Amino acid sequence: MRVEKIELIGFKSFADKTVFSLHPGITCIVGPNGCGKSNIVDAFRWVLGEQSAKSLRGEKMEEVIFNGSASKKQKGMSEVTLIVSGLSSVPSRDNGGSPSDLVSISRRLYRSGESEYLINKQPCRLKDLKDVFLDTGLDFRSYSILEQGRINAILNSKPLERRFIIEEVAGVMKYKVRKAEALSKLESSRLNLARINDIISEVKKQINILDRLAKKAERYKRLKAELNTIELKIARREYQQITDSLFAINEEYGTLKEKEAVLGAGITEIENRTQTRRINLVEKEKALDLVQQNFQAVEKDIAEINRLISVSGQDIINYEEFHTKFLQQAEEIVQRIAGLTARYSELEANGARISGEIEAATAVLREKTEAFRAIEQELSDKEESIEEKRRQIFAISEQISRTRNDKSRHQISFDSLEKKETLAITDSEESRKVLAEIESAIAAAETEILGRNNEALLLKEKREIVGQELSSQKEKLENFTRTLAEAREELASFTSRMDSLKEIVLDKPTRELLAASGNVRLLASVSDVFEVQAEYEKAIESALSEKADSFVVEASEDIEHAIDDLKGKSLDKASFITVIPPPFNLPSQVPSGIVGRALDFVRIKEGYTRVAENLLGNIVVMQDVKAALELRQGTDQFLLVTMSGEVIEPSGAVIVGGERGIFRRKREIRELEQQIEEKKTAIEAMNSEMRLVQESILQKEEEIKSVETALHSFEKEISLARMTVETYFTDKERIGKKLSYLTIELEQIIREKESLRGFMARAEEEAAAQEAQKVSMEQEMQGLQEGIFQKKEQIELFRAEVTELRMQTATNREKLESVRNEMESSVTMREELGRKKDEVQSEIESNHARISQRKAEIRNHEERLKTRVTEADGLGQDIARRKDGISLENEELFAVDQELKSLRQNASATTARIAELDVARAEHKMRIENITEHVMANYGMEIGNEELMEITPEEEEKVIELRNKIQEIGPVNLGTLDEYEELRTRYEFMTKQQDDLNKSITELEEAITKINGTTRKKLRDAFEALRTKFAEVFTTLFGGGRAELVLTDEGNILETGIDIIAQPPGKKVQNIHLLSGGEQALTALSLQFASFLIKPTPLCILDEADAPLDESNTERYAKMLQGLSQETQFIVVTHNRTTMSVAQHLYGITMEEAGVSKVISMQFAEV
Repeated sequence: MRVEKIELIGFKSFADKTVFSLHPGITCIVGPNGCGKSNIVDAFRWVLGEQSAKSLRGEKMEEVIFNGSASKKQKGMSEVTLIVSGLSSVPSRDNGGSPSDLVSISRRLYRSGESEYLINKQPCRLKDLKDVFLDTGLDFRSYSILEQGRINAILNSKPLERRFIIEEVAGVMKYKVRKAEALSKLESSRLNLARINDIISEVKKQINILDRLAKKAERYKRLKAELNTIELKIARREYQQITDSLFAINEEYGTLKEKEAVLGAGITEIENRTQTRRINLVEKEKALDLVQQNFQAVEKDIAEINRLISVSGQDIINYEEFHTKFLQQAEEIVQRIAGLTARYSELEANGARISGEIEAATAVLREKTEAFRAIEQELSDKEESIEEKRRQIFAISEQISRTRNDKSRHQISFDSLEKKETLAITDSEESRKVLAEIESAIAAAETEILGRNNEALLLKEKREIVGQELSSQKEKLENFTRTLAEAREELASFTSRMDSLKEIVLDKPTRELLAASGNVRLLASVSDVFEVQAEYEKAIESALSEKADSFVVEASEDIEHAIDDLKGKSLDKASFITVIPPPFNLPSQVPSGIVGRALDFVRIKEGYTRVAENLLGNIVVMQDVKAALELRQGTDQFLLVTMSGEVIEPSGAVIVGGERGIFRRKREIRELEQQIEEKKTAIEAMNSEMRLVQESILQKEEEIKSVETALHSFEKEISLARMTVETYFTDKERIGKKLSYLTIELEQIIREKESLRGFMARAEEEAAAQEAQKVSMEQEMQGLQEGIFQKKEQIELFRAEVTELRMQTATNREKLESVRNEMESSVTMREELGRKKDEVQSEIESNHARISQRKAEIRNHEERLKTRVTEADGLGQDIARRKDGISLENEELFAVDQELKSLRQNASATTARIAELDVARAEHKMRIENITEHVMANYGMEIGNEELMEITPEEEEKVIELRNKIQEIGPVNLGTLDEYEELRTRYEFMTKQQDDLNKSITELEEAITKINGTTRKKLRDAFEALRTKFAEVFTTLFGGGRAELVLTDEGNILETGIDIIAQPPGKKVQNIHLLSGGEQALTALSLQFASFLIKPTPLCILDEADAPLDESNTERYAKMLQGLSQETQFIVVTHNRTTMSVAQHLYGITMEEAGVSKVISMQFAEV
């Protein structure tokens, strides 16, 4: 795979479309700070999927869009496209789906916040884009993109974070992604399986419940069909009666409609006349308004004319004031011109005097200058003679200096040799001391290693013990979890059973409807009032029969309100009972076979005693049917019920069978509620115990983690100690060699000292002879210098005189120039004042004309004022006449309105009767529609399609019987059968889903195990290879030293971290955080380059990675880049000339316009 080019449009400082063609080998990007070089690195990171704005050196993602400059508007979109070749995994749409040689990867961001990802210009997901580069080494998270901060992050990151490098080298990123997806699917499958298990359990319970309800619905359906046939006949009869009544109402309605039409025509005719009068009145009022508007306009015009007269008068006053001011200004200008003329004459006289003084001083200066030059020539001749002597003296001085320097140099060398001799002796003694210390340190370090090994063994034993305790606690937690799950299943079973019983027992729709209306004082249901002893449930239930489902209300009017609320509602039958009991007297003598009164066997809810007496007061519980029949022959005022549930009514009828079980269900509900509470308490207790166990597990895990951390620390210290011992042995060997060298060096120093003593004696003799020659020459030069001194004194006197003359002449010239400037200024001022005088005179004449104009305007305004006042008087009289005519028209209109009012009252009465008939018609039609809809909804036919059928009295009586039977069945859901069948189908479907999920979970677990095995082997091989290459590259880049990679948990290669141990040449092993900035950068680069040697990445971007490196390290870094560039494309952002020298292609980034980056491309040969 190779990156061919990258295109930027509106990305950060690259406003226009910018294309970087990337070549094999090394491409350098150079330019001054702040020109946008790093924006290119950000573009690579962004197009590869970076989602963090901070990683792109911003606060918000929209900051990657060009924000505008002084000459360019901001962009609405940012786009980066990467063109890559050699990606065989991406099919092309242009060649039938076969792999394409060139693939384009694009990312766009709009200022609105919308973003797009594209592969070959086709929209895709971010996940698709990431999949393309999996295990290629090109990823925004990988270390293929390295800037200074990221280089430091390699060393400063935690050991677990560094394992990312091994994963890249091993090529397991695809396995890691697939494993994460498999784990996610596994977790999802387990959750789905748990949900399906819950659903299957619930569906199975519902099937069991619906099995009984379906049989009940079948019987209900049969009785309901027979009832529907009879009710249909009744509905047709009622339909015919309502239709006949509606016919009579329609006849009266038609008559009243005709009367309403006649009255309406009369009202319309009068309204038309009234409307005509009103229109005339409106026109007269409009005419009056128009005249009044004209009157107001005239008055406004009069006020405006008065205002103009006032303004013109004020203007005349202002203009007269200006005239006076202008006359004063003209007089002042004449006086200033006269003063300037006098000053000009005075300046002409001064200029002539100063010119004469300048000419006289110039003549004297010429004479002095000629004499000065003659003396200077004499001085120059003497100075040449003395200079020759000075050169001779200088030459001999140089000879003396060289001789003395030779002696000094020999002396310095002699002194240096003595110091070296002293240092060598001292160094030998210190080396022997250090050698003894190293031998002692080696013994101490070996003792420390032994102690640390023992401590590490103790920690491993502790880890084993705590691990066993942790396993025990986890097993205990699993037992608790299993027991808790079983308890929750039992709780759900109890809750489901209780909800089902409540659904059967409670008539929720009727209860909710009555409660919502607020008209009925609903207290409770009868079954809620009693709590029956278990052995008497059948007897009491048989005695109450349908009354057990009755609602208890306070008074009879509540029953009436309930009937009104329930009419027309599609609900089951409901019955009501008041709290007022009927009178009841026990027999004086109790016959045999009587168990007792029904009231004796129930516990009554507080406040419902009267209800209980009303329902159970005349009910007697008998031992059996025989005893009940015998008692029935003696009295008919009691309702008798046996222990087995047979009922003997006061009429003598005996009712057998039809068990309802409402009190048994109520009792079961109470028992279930108690069991649920007990189960919740047990679950809460188990939860508390589980929390304790979980806390214990967390504590043990923390303890293991602490032990492992300490163990890792000991192992690391042992490794460092071993490396320290090796360093000590190396230092011992080095010091032994040093002592041998010092011995040889001392012998050499002694020989050199003897030779230097001879050289110093010969130099002293030569220096004495040269010193005597120099003294003779200096005496000759002294005589010449005295003659030069005399000539210089004469020159100084002449120089002072000449300088005085020149200064006087310069002063006079300055004065003359000042006089001439003042004269020119005076002329200019006089001309300016003359022009100003003419302007003032012109203003005086213009002002006089404006005063005359304003006076003429005042005379015109006064003439107009007289005309408008006369016009206003005429308009006022016209307004008065028009108002009188409007008043008369209003009186006539009032009389017509009274006549119209009478007609409207008659029409209103007719309309009211028609409205009453409309209501009656609507009610009849609604009843007809209700009957029609009821028949259509319940029987699926139109009521008018069949002939009217007669209904017999027997059929009407049978309606009550059928309804009673349906009532005895109780609430029935007719959709139960369909629901039952639907649940069976759902149960079978869910069971199949359960099997599929179990199979899927097994397959996913096998796949994860296989991935772990493959990943473990690849990671182990990659680590061994990376450790070897890292040591080699470190030695190459540092020119020596040693480095090593260490696993933090060798037993768990899938989760282990990586520690880095580095020892630059000439230093002891130390913490990598204590290395210098350059050493840290070179260590990080060594690790990265080692990974490239094992698994070359197609592209590596280095953003000023060489900044912390010195010149020698930079050369080794550049050489390493050259070697790696055979397999990897490098894009290097740099300021370093050494790095640039190894590049095959350069891109220069400039910012000629603030905020806009520009690219300059060149081959290296051009540089």
